[in-house]
Amino acid sequence: MPDRIPKIAIILPHNIKEDRAAYQGVLDGARRYGPWRCILAEGRDLGEQEIDLEKIAVDGAIVHELPRKTAAALAARRIPVVLFEPFPDMLAPGHPLSGSPYVKLDSRAVGALAAGYFLSRGYKSFAYADVPYDYHWSAERREGFVAALRAAGFPCAVYGGRFSERQRRHWSAERPRLIRFLRDLPKPTAVLAAMDARAVLVLDACNEAGIRVPEDLAVLGVDDDPILCTSAFTTLSSIRTGRFRMGQKAAATLAEMLRGGVPETRETALPPLDVVTRESTGYDAMSDPAIARAIAYVRSRPDSERVRVGDIVRAVGCSRRYLELRFRTRIGASVRAVALREKLGRVQALLKRTDMQIGEIASACGFLRDSYLSVVFRRETGVSMTEWRRRNRDAPDE
Repeated sequence: MPDRIPKIAIILPHNIKEDRAAYQGVLDGARRYGPWRCILAEGRDLGEQEIDLEKIAVDGAIVHELPRKTAAALAARRIPVVLFEPFPDMLAPGHPLSGSPYVKLDSRAVGALAAGYFLSRGYKSFAYADVPYDYHWSAERREGFVAALRAAGFPCAVYGGRFSERQRRHWSAERPRLIRFLRDLPKPTAVLAAMDARAVLVLDACNEAGIRVPEDLAVLGVDDDPILCTSAFTTLSSIRTGRFRMGQKAAATLAEMLRGGVPETRETALPPLDVVTRESTGYDAMSDPAIARAIAYVRSRPDSERVRVGDIVRAVGCSRRYLELRFRTRIGASVRAVALREKLGRVQALLKRTDMQIGEIASACGFLRDSYLSVVFRRETGVSMTEWRRRNRDAPDE
């Protein structure tokens, strides 16, 4: 380790929350193993990144992607490099950094986790919504999903194949094709999308086609980006991938190399964390459609404070006694209590994910008076909304 503070180049994507979590993980490692002087790529294109690394004498690097010329320059100078979610060509023989250690998400495990999640909910029909580009991680997620379902005795429909250039570039051109695919699926079907952005387009296609979510199709994304997952009217369930841990591991690997050590393994593939359930998979629509319809009705009403149990019963099309019995048996609470829980869940999501004022949140969640919401929230949670927000602000996943 040099006497001066090492300069470390960190070139990672940062478009979504999980990408930024990876940065946070690396910086956490820099504090733990450093101090390091971290030089971050600030969203500039690769041409500018190439110029930067040619000019700056760095002591190490953690990179997702680099121009081949820059990679060759780092290799020639024997700069320690850790690859982060590298593309396959960077690992291929002949690439200047092909011998570097790398950290990646186990994308096959992502698919297997999704399959287990849906199988545990009783689904018997499944589909995978691929991206219109040949991304290796999407193929691996598809393979893991299909393999786990095949092992359980179920086939899986796959939306993918060849896309025209216009379909790849314009959602309006691709949407009719996706709508046809979704309409042809048996109902209900559980759908895993390659990533959150893809899952949001699946939800949009369902809305356009009049396909109910989650009653007809349950939709699951990957990455748990809060903006994407809450941007659609039906909020998106998603898989947390744990890139904060991946960033920490990349930093630990680089620290070992800076000390002159050799990492124990060239590849570190970390599994995903868990599934965050929101409205798009919701309550178990397979085993209890009445509950799923009731919850969907509550969620569909912007004036939800005014929704009465009788309104829910009429929307579901069953007797009040039957619906109350189903709720008590399956959830352990009354229809009214679950409806209130749903509304407060919306409130908590906005408290956690946004800087909206209490009055704005009350209005957005269908409460006529913010004073009434404050009373109900404290009664149900034991703390004020301000205190709950302070305690539950987003933190990096571990």
